[in-house]
Amino acid sequence: MLEKRDMRRTTPTVMMAPATTDPKLEALASKLFIADGKAPYYKGDNAIHNLDELDQYIALFEHHEAKWVADWLEYLGDAETAKRIRDEPSRFRRIVHERREELKKALS
Repeated sequence: MLEKRDMRRTTPTVMMAPATTDPKLEALASKLFIADGKAPYYKGDNAIHNLDELDQYIALFEHHEAKWVADWLEYLGDAETAKRIRDEPSRFRRIVHERREELKKALS
């Protein structure tokens, strides 16, 4: 007699590595992307409310405004990025963009 075989397809179980997101980084990301209760900065006709908008309009800022960018990020709660900008003001645009990318990943 032939043995009946179960021919249903089964999906292999894939083990996922646990998330390694730092809760402090996640909290900082939320503060910078939401910026609840924080006053926007107006650059020309553009209101900048959070890190996303700052990154979007960063090209509008001149080199001498790097200190302001650092001050505003500190006001939003990111002292680490503010320090990096103060240490390397010529790279402030790149620093803002890199930080935005890092924090976006922390929220995903």
